[in-house]
Amino acid sequence: HLLSLKECQTMQDWAFRALMAEYMMKVADSAMESSKTGVAVESYEEALAIFKQDEDTSEEEDVIKARKGCIKGHKMIAIDCEGFGDFRSAIEQRKRACELLESENKVVPACHQLISIAYNLGKVDEYDKSSVILSDVCRKLFKGVTSLDYMPSDRLNLLVKAYHMRAICFTKMAKWKPALDQYDELLPLVAKESGRGSLDYMSLTIRKAAILVTLKNYAAATELLRNYFQMADINDGAGNEVIVGPDDHSLALDTSAAIDLKLGKVDDAITTFEKKLAFLEEHLPQDKEMKSDAMHKLGCLLSYKKNHEEALPLLQSALDTRKFLYDGRNKFLIESSWAVAATNQTLGDTDKALADYEILLEKIDLVEDSPINSVVVQNSAGKLFFEDGKIEAAVSSFTKALEGVESQGDDALKKNIMLNLANALAAKGEIDGAFDLYEDLERMGKRKRTQLYFFTLYNKSLLLIKVGEKEQAKDILNDIIETRSSKADDTKGNVYITLGILSVEEKKIESGLNYYEDALAMFVDERYDISSITQTKKLMAMAYLETKKYDVAITILEDALTELSQPGMERKFYQLMKAEVWNCMSKVYQRRGDHSSAKNFAKLALQTYKSELGERHPITLRNVSNVSVLLLEEAEGLTKSEAKSIIDAAKFEMEGALGAFLSLNDSWAYRFDVASLKTNLGLVAVWQGKPKKARKLLKQIEGIEVLADSVLEKRIATLKVLLEKLEKEKEK
Repeated sequence: HLLSLKECQTMQDWAFRALMAEYMMKVADSAMESSKTGVAVESYEEALAIFKQDEDTSEEEDVIKARKGCIKGHKMIAIDCEGFGDFRSAIEQRKRACELLESENKVVPACHQLISIAYNLGKVDEYDKSSVILSDVCRKLFKGVTSLDYMPSDRLNLLVKAYHMRAICFTKMAKWKPALDQYDELLPLVAKESGRGSLDYMSLTIRKAAILVTLKNYAAATELLRNYFQMADINDGAGNEVIVGPDDHSLALDTSAAIDLKLGKVDDAITTFEKKLAFLEEHLPQDKEMKSDAMHKLGCLLSYKKNHEEALPLLQSALDTRKFLYDGRNKFLIESSWAVAATNQTLGDTDKALADYEILLEKIDLVEDSPINSVVVQNSAGKLFFEDGKIEAAVSSFTKALEGVESQGDDALKKNIMLNLANALAAKGEIDGAFDLYEDLERMGKRKRTQLYFFTLYNKSLLLIKVGEKEQAKDILNDIIETRSSKADDTKGNVYITLGILSVEEKKIESGLNYYEDALAMFVDERYDISSITQTKKLMAMAYLETKKYDVAITILEDALTELSQPGMERKFYQLMKAEVWNCMSKVYQRRGDHSSAKNFAKLALQTYKSELGERHPITLRNVSNVSVLLLEEAEGLTKSEAKSIIDAAKFEMEGALGAFLSLNDSWAYRFDVASLKTNLGLVAVWQGKPKKARKLLKQIEGIEVLADSVLEKRIATLKVLLEKLEKEKEK
């Protein structure tokens, strides 16, 4: 009603205006008492406007009362807005309160409002505007003050707060030098006000140290933290609480670890993160976010130090916590997923790693500001697919990685991806595409001759061997051996192995064994690589098998098993290597004529594959087939009645394995496995006197192109001979 009267002609009369102001004040006071702050503020503002219009006739006391009501009301509304998270509305309310306070020349109260405005600007990430407001606060506080020594305590407290907030703003804006300068101004003030051992001083010291690390002044940062940790240890020894708050102490530990890492002191950084994790357990047990961050970082450092078994539980725990804290597109969740996937891959847990990577690849492009490089993830996933025999998936991942790396300008990563793609294309049978990539890499690397250059030459030689160009491959391999460059050392072990394999294939057993010895020396002396050592010993044993030196072969394989049975080698990676050695043992005993021992070692390998990889994994299924072949060979020396139960058992296992391979829906990848099983089932059908079934299986096999002179080709030839003989007998 009063507002509606503002437009009437009587408002021109000063007496009416005075009456209007009086009633507005009554409404304002009543509204304030009733907690109707909005109505109160509007009424006070109307009354104040009238008082100012009639300044000559208005009582000073009335003006002051109206202004005071306005200030109080705006502050109350601002507090409510801040409680609701409406920081922009709060800023406008406090701006008006500040304006009214400045009109009364109340510097300190006005600066209080400006500091609150600066804080609210920070809440909406407008740190540049916040820093400008804080600079204005500093100027106002210094107005009329010639020196800090003469600044009143109420102003000094506000100045300290403004300096502190401005330092935070500069830090948020990554203006590290201004932030450091601000801390340098701030620390003497806090030391004077609170003392060098106070919570405030130590807290600021930690934050300054963090800035110094960012500016790469590690020595100064180390000195500040050393002083803090010394005081913290003294305090702890006296049974007191931590000097600073838990967040600041955690920052000190993080900063200390960062310095250690920058200086290459990884073990010290690990110790620091272990301390941080213990500290969080005691002081911030409910802070899952900070705890998961510490576990993730500690796990990553342990992985870097090759302590993968110790790292994995920490990384997995961090991932599980982050799954609870964040949605699927959060960058920290992706970061943890990547760490777990990579560690599982390193530990040889292929199935788990594959599952991790498949989820990771689905989500990584949906994450904004991802802390990990999607190209690196695609490249790593491709390697895993390749190792697991999923060549199509590997080619797809490497192709995507190569497309992505073009825009990053990382030449070394690009070359690595090109080599991986070339290897995958070679495995897929896309020979021309593989050779094109190998030749591009060879041309690009010829001048510097890096490790990757020699890896390229080695892999190119393998493809040449695959297409029958063995002499050209040998020339490349011998060139690698003869080079004096240390960059070739990591390749030479594999080069010796390949030359050894070629020699054994050519029946040059002694030459092959010499190459294997050279390879073994490289793997033991240059870098102890248990996987490569085991592979070399298996090849040596198989070479001795060719010369019927069974005892020597068995001794070498037993030595390999002993090395794989040392403490700490219980995990999947080593168990699978032991299974490979047991399979080699089975072959030696089979050739020696000891079918019982051969079968026992094959069963040991099969049981390991079942427990480590699962019943339907391709490697497990191949070993089912191997054991079945041994059963068939065992049955050959028995009478038909004695052999029947053995052959029936073998047939049952092979039919199950064949069905499992067919269900994998990758006829090209598993074509030789299918052909081998169908050949063996064809032999069983011949033994059972079922020529039609055997002929049907043989026709299916003939549609598969098998390798010339392979064991499979010989078994198919045997099946043909036996089937023709059976068919002739049936005709009679």
